[in-house]
Amino acid sequence: MAKTYSELEAWGIFVGALVIGVVLTSVFWAFITVPDDVKKIEKELRNATETFNVEKPNEFITFCDKVDGASIWDNKGFRQCIVRDSSEKNLIVMNLLCKKFNLSLSYGSFGVKCEGKI
Repeated sequence: MAKTYSELEAWGIFVGALVIGVVLTSVFWAFITVPDDVKKIEKELRNATETFNVEKPNEFITFCDKVDGASIWDNKGFRQCIVRDSSEKNLIVMNLLCKKFNLSLSYGSFGVKCEGKI
């Protein structure tokens, strides 16, 4: 048995379908009409990430982690390892770290710190 809709229900279905159609069309046009600037930027980003090689100083980071230190480094050769506790044991271990990586040792209220450029 076929269902009959009242006039109000029929208008509701029509308006709902119209809204859905407008939304879907807008989304479709937004995807196919990406500006050339955005495409160019995306292409440059892809090329930049392919040619840019980030090498982590794994040996330095591992050594700093073993002494429970916080390591900071950058791609220009800066290295820093900070241990909060400035005990005699940490001073000796950090002195070894500093000599191994040719960094300068300093200590004070912040703890023990090895830093410098390699």
